[in-house]
Amino acid sequence: MDSVYIRGVGMTRFGRFLDRSMKDLGREAVEAVLSDAALEVKDIQALYFANSLAGLITGQECIRGEVVAYPLGFGTIPIHNVENACASGGNALHLAWMAVASGMCDTALALGVEKANHEDRTRMFSAYKSGTDIEEMFATGAGAGTDRTPLVDRQAVLAQTLMREKGLTLDDFGRIAAKAYHYGSLNPMAHRREGHDIQTVLGARMVVDPITSLMSSPISDGAAAVIVSRHKGSGPSIKIAGSRLASRPPKGIPGPTSAKSATTAAFTAAGIEPREVQIAEVHDASVAYEVIAWSECGLCPEGDEHKWASTDYTALGGKLPINTSGGLISRGHALGASGLAQVYELVEQLRGVAGDRQAGNPRVALAQVGGGVIDWQTSVSTAHVLVREDS
Repeated sequence: MDSVYIRGVGMTRFGRFLDRSMKDLGREAVEAVLSDAALEVKDIQALYFANSLAGLITGQECIRGEVVAYPLGFGTIPIHNVENACASGGNALHLAWMAVASGMCDTALALGVEKANHEDRTRMFSAYKSGTDIEEMFATGAGAGTDRTPLVDRQAVLAQTLMREKGLTLDDFGRIAAKAYHYGSLNPMAHRREGHDIQTVLGARMVVDPITSLMSSPISDGAAAVIVSRHKGSGPSIKIAGSRLASRPPKGIPGPTSAKSATTAAFTAAGIEPREVQIAEVHDASVAYEVIAWSECGLCPEGDEHKWASTDYTALGGKLPINTSGGLISRGHALGASGLAQVYELVEQLRGVAGDRQAGNPRVALAQVGGGVIDWQTSVSTAHVLVREDS
């Protein structure tokens, strides 16, 4: 298979943008990525468009990618619409990588756009039920789908399990969230830039015990884009050394989680060990999700979760900086764009242009994002191993 390089990245700030359309958000991200790659619309040979909730929030159920791309000058080329809940953006990038790696095209664009906020809060929160098996949904408490997304109830159970089985404490969860808010305060693209400390996180409104309102990701609007190509372009060459997507094990058959399967396969394809990763962006729709991702991605040895959570291990200056963008908790979580926003951050870090968030001089990075829930487990995950090739 051909080597695949990241030619350019671009994104909007994430936030609550009731007055902005998908077309508007998409335009900003596309203009940014084309400028970064020094390419034009005519250079793109395939487009993979990621979105999760437009059908439920805006009513644009079909041809979402074509609708956003048409006014930007795209036409004739294949435009693929990709939906895989929170993993949609990572899925789009994986497909773009496959198209280039297989020789189907030289240059492809992965574009994720999400317009999740709506004035009708019940409509907004209930839309997230579609990221589960609605016929066999996990148990939730009163208010799920009306004053919060149902997924927060799962986050709470996972947090309780980590406290019981791994020894994590409320202070640990507060520290993880405060780390995210510190990073987010340094990121001009972040939804939440307030820089909350541990006590503020712990003292925030309790949503579902022990998850406070500042321990989970906000509902974000935004867009992000990545151009991949066989051609390196100018500047540091960043190769996608491994790209994989995996789903959860079949019903009734024990097996690795989707995150473990995807990251293991991506590392194998890249010829890289998890211990070689120097910076990572992992799925952290809540503090519990981040802790689980550390071990499922092979980054944290089993049993060391409390040690990592109670120290600055994953902070700037720590041994393995994780989610320097602020993660989903602070940068925000625009479902179709989140996986691509992770890659945006890692490319900034590998290029050495992340400003106050710069985590040394990393060469090897991991992006992992999960999506949806079936029978309690995350239904799908993508993993991308990025390597800067120094001349």
